[in-house]
Amino acid sequence: MRSAEILRYLEKINEQLKQQQLHGEICLFGGAVMCLVLQSRDSTKDVDAIFAPTREFYAIIKNVADEYRLPADWLNNAVKGFVSSRHDVQLYRRLSHLDIFAASPQYMLAMKCLAARTYESKDVDDIRFLLQYLNIRTAEQALSVVEQFYPQHRVLPRTAYLLEELLNH
Repeated sequence: MRSAEILRYLEKINEQLKQQQLHGEICLFGGAVMCLVLQSRDSTKDVDAIFAPTREFYAIIKNVADEYRLPADWLNNAVKGFVSSRHDVQLYRRLSHLDIFAASPQYMLAMKCLAARTYESKDVDDIRFLLQYLNIRTAEQALSVVEQFYPQHRVLPRTAYLLEELLNH
């Protein structure tokens, strides 16, 4: 999904919330933030988000999927298990019946560092971008950002090694 498509689908959600006389909130994470908000890449395979009102959102997500022939999980809340209680989000856009929030660049860096599975993963490209975007020059600076949001015991040694490798090249 490209950013224009994501926006179109979010506007469609807004329309359906309006029809139901509801107001919703959605907070974007992952590739949707990288693509739509930070414009660091052209597309994302899905939209990771937390949203409310949850029950109504599920029905609306299905309607949008049916209308645009999208996979059922085009917008999903699987990310909720990874969101820190100390997360940091910013208002991205306010529509008539939908407030759209996005994870801050600092929080995205923390999430991506914890999620990085292999050196070849898309997460690593995102981490590279975020390090540059945030003007982070050392692994210590990067780990300090991660630890603002996640306790030190959640940060695996591979995260430190990855950051050292990325910042020493």
